[in-house]
Amino acid sequence: MGTSSMLGNDQYWEHFAVQPSDLEFLANFLVESERPQTLDELATKLTHYRHMQITQVLDATLSQGRIYRPGEAYAVGERLIFAHLGNDTGQVVAMRVGHNPEFEPFTVVQVEMDEGAGQSRAAREFVSELQVDHPLNTASYHTEEEITADDIYEEFGAEIRVALLRALETSAQFVNVAHRWFVRALLADVSPGQVNIAEAMLDMAEGGPMRTDALLQEIDLPDEISPSLQIFSLEHAMLRDRRFDDVGPSGYALWYLRSHEPKEVLETPRLLHYLPVSYNRQVLDRVMLSLETQVADEWSELTRAEASGAPVSLVLTYPHWRSGTLPLAPHVANFFPTARITDRIRFTFADDVTGKEFPGWVVRSGRYVYGLESWYKAKQAFVGSYIDLALGDEPGVVRVGVRPIRSQRREWLRTVTVEGDQLVFEVTRVPAACEYDELAAVAVVDAAAVDALRERYDRMSLESLLERAFGGLAGLSLQRAVHAMTLYSVLNLMRRVPPAPMLATLATSPRYISLGDNYWAYQGGA
Repeated sequence: MGTSSMLGNDQYWEHFAVQPSDLEFLANFLVESERPQTLDELATKLTHYRHMQITQVLDATLSQGRIYRPGEAYAVGERLIFAHLGNDTGQVVAMRVGHNPEFEPFTVVQVEMDEGAGQSRAAREFVSELQVDHPLNTASYHTEEEITADDIYEEFGAEIRVALLRALETSAQFVNVAHRWFVRALLADVSPGQVNIAEAMLDMAEGGPMRTDALLQEIDLPDEISPSLQIFSLEHAMLRDRRFDDVGPSGYALWYLRSHEPKEVLETPRLLHYLPVSYNRQVLDRVMLSLETQVADEWSELTRAEASGAPVSLVLTYPHWRSGTLPLAPHVANFFPTARITDRIRFTFADDVTGKEFPGWVVRSGRYVYGLESWYKAKQAFVGSYIDLALGDEPGVVRVGVRPIRSQRREWLRTVTVEGDQLVFEVTRVPAACEYDELAAVAVVDAAAVDALRERYDRMSLESLLERAFGGLAGLSLQRAVHAMTLYSVLNLMRRVPPAPMLATLATSPRYISLGDNYWAYQGGA
C-alpha cells in the first residue's frame, strides 16, 4: 500500500494491524506519562503516531519528484512518483509519439523505475499529454493538511481499538485494571502485608465499600511513585486476591470483602434459577412477542433497549418478590450500572417518596438486582405490584417506588393456597396497599408452603405444569378463558420460566386454542 494512499485509504484503517514497534511506542508513552491510560486514550495516541509516521514518509517521497498524471507533459531526465503503484519512483529516459486513433494525440514516456527491494531496475512506458479524461488526473493524494489523525480516528476508531485491545491482551508487557492499561514492569510492589492492611480496613468498615485512595492512606507505597500509579498498583494486587471484590458502579473502583457480601449476591437465590427450555421461537406471533416485551423477563431473548433516561415500570413476579430482587431485563438494565468488568456491582437504591437510601447489588451472571426484601415488606408489595424505576440525582443511585393506594382497601384478587400437591385458586378480598396489574396479581397466603411445593414440581415437565396452572385458573372465569400474562405469573409460582417457552407450548399444543389478544381456552385432546 502506498504511503500517500494510507492516510485516506479505507482498507488500510479498516484492517489496521498493530506492530511490535507500536507497542514499544505505547510502552514509552505510558512510562513518560506515569499514568495508566484507557484503551481509547491509547488508541488515539497510536493513531496520531501512525499518522505522523505516514506523513513523514509521504513528505520525503513527494520531495523526490512530481506525482505522475496521464494528462501532464514530462521531460527527459524528470523524476516521477507513481502514487497509484504504491509510490514507486523512476526517471524519464525517453519519449515517443503515441499511436491509437481513439486517444490521439498523446505521448509515451519511457521511465526507468528505481530499484525496489529484491528487484532490478526496469524500464516501463506510461502515457502522457492525454487529452481525454482519466481518473488519475483528478485523484487526490492526501497530505497531512488534508486529512488529520483526528479525522481518521473519528471514522476508524472502532477498528483501531479492536486491533489494539487484541494486541494488548496478548502482550505480557501490559497489564489491565478496570479498563486502564500500564506497563507491568513499572507497577509498584505491593506486599502481602500491605494487602492484609486493606482487608483489615474493610473489615472495620463492615466489609466496605471503600475507595482505593482511602485504603492507600494506611498503606505506605514509595513517594516517588505517582498517586495514580499507586492506586493502579494496589488495585491490580487486590483484583488478583479472591478476598476482595471491586463493586464500584462506574468511573472508579469500590472495594468490598466477599466474606461480608450478602449470600444472595454470592449465590443466585434458588427461586431465580432457570433451567433453559428448548422451544420453537418461530411459532410466536406478533401478539405473543408484544407480551414478551411487556413482561420484561430477564431470561427473554430480547435486545437491550437504548438508554433514554425516562422512568420505567415493571410488574413484580413471585420469584423476585420472594427473593427481594428485580429482573435485570433488557428494558430496565440501563438503570443499573453494568459496565464494570466484575460480576457484582454495588449501587444505591433511593425510595422515591421518603428519599431513604439503602444498598443494592447488580449480579450480572444471574441477571438480577438484589436488595429489596425489606423494602417490599415495608411497602406491602405483592405478586403483580407495579414497581417504578427512575434515575437518581447522583450517579449510581436508582429511585424505586410502588404506587400506593391512598386509603388501603380490600380488593378482589386471585388467591392461592396449597392443598396436598396442588395449588388451589379462588378469588377473595384481601388488603391491597399499592396498585397492581390485574392480569398478573396473585395473593399468596402461605409463601413457605408454595416454596415447598416447588420442590415437587421440579420433576414435572413444562407441559404438565402449564396444564395444572390452566386448570386452576380456568375455573375463576365464566368463559373459562385465561390470559397469557396470568398464566406466566402463576407458572412462576411453580417454576422459574420466561414467557416465550410457555407461549410456544400454548401455540403448538392441541390442548389449547387461542381466543385472540393473548387469551386462551382449554379444549383437551391428546
